Amino acid sequence: MLLPVLACSICPACLTTYAKVLSVFGVGIGLDSRLHDALMVVAIAASVLLSGWRTLHSRRIWPLAVAVAGAALIVTGHLRPELHVLEWAGIVTLLAGGLFEHFRLRIHRRAEAKAL
Repeated sequence: MLLPVLACSICPACLTTYAKVLSVFGVGIGLDSRLHDALMVVAIAASVLLSGWRTLHSRRIWPLAVAVAGAALIVTGHLRPELHVLEWAGIVTLLAGGLFEHFRLRIHRRAEAKAL
């Protein structure tokens, strides 16, 4: 439940958005390219690792498949600036996959609780 918020807090695209919003209020933050790339690697690795854990736990391949697809879109969009829309598509893919899994688990747990 809290993981999408934590992922967003270290997501380079989100950090860039935060920087723009904060600059409107006169607060400036800056990320150099190396720090931006390192944060992106950490965010993507965390998402793929968590989805791998979910795949092992649920015995369903789709969480890992969605995470890998989203990560591939992010990396492609980041490396090819003319395809920047792919980076946003990857972020949406990761968030949608995480939210879908979260709500699927919530429904599953409620069904198990009613069965008891």
